[in-house]
Amino acid sequence: MKAALLLSLAACTTEVGGDHVPPNWDPAAQPSVDAHADPWRVLDVRYEAQTTGYWCGPTATDIALSARIPPPGQAALAQQLGTTVNGTDTIDYVTTALDNNLHARWYTTRLLPDDPPTQAQRDLLWSDLTRAIDDGFPLVANIVAPPSNHPPGYPNTTIYHYFTVIGYNPQNRQAYIADPADFGGHQEYWLSFDQLATLIPPKGYTALADCARDAVVGAIADKYDALGGCGSVLGAPITEERGTPDGVGRYTVFEKGSIYWTPSRGAHEVHGRIRDAWAGAGWEAGPLGYPVSDEYADGDGRRNDFEHGAIRWSAATDTTTISP
Repeated sequence: MKAALLLSLAACTTEVGGDHVPPNWDPAAQPSVDAHADPWRVLDVRYEAQTTGYWCGPTATDIALSARIPPPGQAALAQQLGTTVNGTDTIDYVTTALDNNLHARWYTTRLLPDDPPTQAQRDLLWSDLTRAIDDGFPLVANIVAPPSNHPPGYPNTTIYHYFTVIGYNPQNRQAYIADPADFGGHQEYWLSFDQLATLIPPKGYTALADCARDAVVGAIADKYDALGGCGSVLGAPITEERGTPDGVGRYTVFEKGSIYWTPSRGAHEVHGRIRDAWAGAGWEAGPLGYPVSDEYADGDGRRNDFEHGAIRWSAATDTTTISP
């Protein structure tokens, strides 16, 4: 992004907002999706306004990271991105910084060179946006906003900028924006998807990678690969490996299921209706305990065994039954 601090030079921003960062932010303690947003999908992030006129790239990146980890802060990210008084040069640097801080190749760069974008590019952007938000990952967009196409509150000049996309509304095809510029007090707001699609060209955005295989490690990775990895019934990972609340097990969540591991039982996958029933019974903290088998065929249905029982799904009735 080519930017200057002065409004007359089409700045990244023109005014520096206040610091909106709450102390001791822990994304693990936050809901992954706003419970009041149905049918919307809005990720819980730590909003902050950029503290210089040229740190929109670092701040948008920091906001995006806050959905996943305690973020490193604007100053640290400005160093990682090579941001100067002229701004952050390219969305590629944002993609690299997101991956480096999340310790896996979660993101990829999508460029939108055509202005206006083609229908295929619009369709891909909507698909990228909805998949990323559904999986718990904000997007960062590098935008060019002329006076004829301004988000709310923007000053009357062309603005070269970065902001964070943190949600969407499928009913009216809107995107929810966390904007580090804080122009006119507009910190978070809805944009029509059509406007978002016309703001990004000829720049780009950070899309979720097809499958961040390097995020899956250890015995869980061995099981994942044995099942077929990214092409398996589980699909792509959406979390890094995490510890269970009881301190005994480890797990990774995928787009279509989970793998749980314990020292005594090893690693086993759970997905589909059986996973839903297990979740309803309290996961590993419930009466069934941890899985001790993968899902397998059982008569006309499917079954998983657990430490203290089993869950069976019947194809004939499309119901699940929990047995001790």
